[in-house]
Amino acid sequence: MDERKLQEILTDKYGIETPSLEFLREGGTHTYVVNGKGKFLLKVIGSAFSDTAMQSVSIMRYLEGCGFPVPKTILTKDGDAIFSADVDGERVLIVLMEYIEGDEPDLKECATEVGELVGRLHELMEKCPIEPIEHGKEFFIERYLKLLRQKNYPRIAAYEEIAERSWEKVKDLPCGNCHGDLHRGNLLQSPDGKIYLIDFDTVCRAPIMFDIMVMCDMTDYFMLKPEDIELTKEVYRKFLSGYSKYHALSREEVLSFPDWVVIRHFQLQATILEVHGIDCIDEQFIDYQLYWLNKWQESAKGLI
Repeated sequence: MDERKLQEILTDKYGIETPSLEFLREGGTHTYVVNGKGKFLLKVIGSAFSDTAMQSVSIMRYLEGCGFPVPKTILTKDGDAIFSADVDGERVLIVLMEYIEGDEPDLKECATEVGELVGRLHELMEKCPIEPIEHGKEFFIERYLKLLRQKNYPRIAAYEEIAERSWEKVKDLPCGNCHGDLHRGNLLQSPDGKIYLIDFDTVCRAPIMFDIMVMCDMTDYFMLKPEDIELTKEVYRKFLSGYSKYHALSREEVLSFPDWVVIRHFQLQATILEVHGIDCIDEQFIDYQLYWLNKWQESAKGLI
């Protein structure tokens, strides 16, 4: 990525004099820390992700306007939230945000506060003027089953049975506009204790319990341990005490948590295979995941 070109854009379009760039990460989007008169986060987004980026910025600006704690979008001199430019011969989108100093909070200590935050988010998102993609059984369940069939996995019937049993319990639960990737890594706690929510690239219409489960699931994806199940129970209880101040959940929704953990494994495995290729996991790994899911279903009966 032509950093000199990016520096010119930051000076000409955003009025940041002599900015320096520190490369942070790449994953379809090039992300930099910008130091100038202040500290910023710069995202350079390729054309393949332009629609997602524009939706994400629109949502964040809406939430910012509602007083919800998200990073502030820095506008160009002309008042634009997104700037389009040619960099390295490619048309890209430039998004500049405030840089928030902070770390992932300890959810054991602040689960109630995070529950309040997510409850507020779900309430505000219902009034957000967007129409996100809707995720249902195809996204959550069928993608992974199709990939297992492509791999000719011999015990797929066991996966199909688990999937059908869990989906039957959640299929009629209330949907809402969800964050879509509400794991703890998308929380930032500043030194003064304020918690921010970041990364709105995967907003979707889905049962809101999916968001809640992703945040509260404290189990290890690879090794199910009794102490993690107990920790999940504790975090979930505290989270709900905060969440319920802003958004009511039915008993059916609250009790669906264990089934959403199962469904999350299907959804996440499908995404991993789509990104890294169908051969990135072998039959032994798939067998162990099946063992994990069966053990979880037995162990989580008294979770709620």
